[in-house]
Amino acid sequence: MPVVTISRELGSSGTYIALKVAEALGCRCFDQQVIHDIAEKLGKDKEQLADFDQETYNRVGVFFQEALNSIAQGGLVFHPFGIGPLDWDSAEMFSSYPREAYREKDYFAVLNQVIKEIAAAENAVILGRGACQILKDHDNARHYRLVANMPERIARVATEQKIEPEKAVELIQAKDKAASGFIYDFFDADWNDPHAYHLVINSSLIEPDQCIEIILNHLGKV
Repeated sequence: MPVVTISRELGSSGTYIALKVAEALGCRCFDQQVIHDIAEKLGKDKEQLADFDQETYNRVGVFFQEALNSIAQGGLVFHPFGIGPLDWDSAEMFSSYPREAYREKDYFAVLNQVIKEIAAAENAVILGRGACQILKDHDNARHYRLVANMPERIARVATEQKIEPEKAVELIQAKDKAASGFIYDFFDADWNDPHAYHLVINSSLIEPDQCIEIILNHLGKV
């Protein structure tokens, strides 16, 4: 059976669909377990990886982590938006960031390792975490993306999170920005590029349970 990766917009019912696909296939769905495995391999608490994780990716936070390493080694730190080196006499302005920093390349290397280990070891559904990009040349991988129209996204998130629609919009925008930045920075790819996926399904136009059937049918399991 192919390894399945599912990329989803918040509010597209992607998590529900991924879990149901995994249940139908009789395999595990990997989501938060990926970040737990990365943290274990890096010897960190998973909370320390928040700036690096796709769900909460913070480009500025990652930059500051890298800046601390460079400053500690007496190196120049370049502005994240390409306007030249920053002239800091010390790292005191980053006192809120952990001194025992780790590097972006370390996180990226371990992320690749974990995803490839999952793909090699067992049949699985992998939710997010750049798995589509990491396994894009994997012969036995199938990649799906779940999207939805904004009104449905807002309504679903507001209901699921028990928040006002205005707060749902803010959460959706934050998650979209984090995921898009993560895919661009780590893989030099466009999160929304349909060419990366075998199927892109709009769960506003097709009911979530029908989305599940479509994916299973594409996998030859219906």
